[in-house]
Amino acid sequence: MRQRVLLAAGIAVVFGVLFVTAHPARADDGAFPVGLKAGETFDACASGQIVCPARSPICDDPKVAVPADVNGALGFKGVGPGTTLCSAASSVGPRRIFKITVR
Repeated sequence: MRQRVLLAAGIAVVFGVLFVTAHPARADDGAFPVGLKAGETFDACASGQIVCPARSPICDDPKVAVPADVNGALGFKGVGPGTTLCSAASSVGPRRIFKITVR
């Protein structure tokens, strides 16, 4: 019985190590930087940074950037100078975060 427990624990450790090494954290898991001018738009779907159709877009500071419809797809529009974080839920996977700087 003890050998079976040790064998199962050893197999679990091997699978754990394989999972960690096979799926390392990507360097781009942080916010994707976007630079805009006031009035300019960023097409998030066309950028390839999010799988569309995306939904539930939000921005931390609407005085800097707001979600916008860009050619029928999700985008963000620069409103005023500053930096804010915006995000949207991808059709697959987690929300994608964009660090939008408006000059």
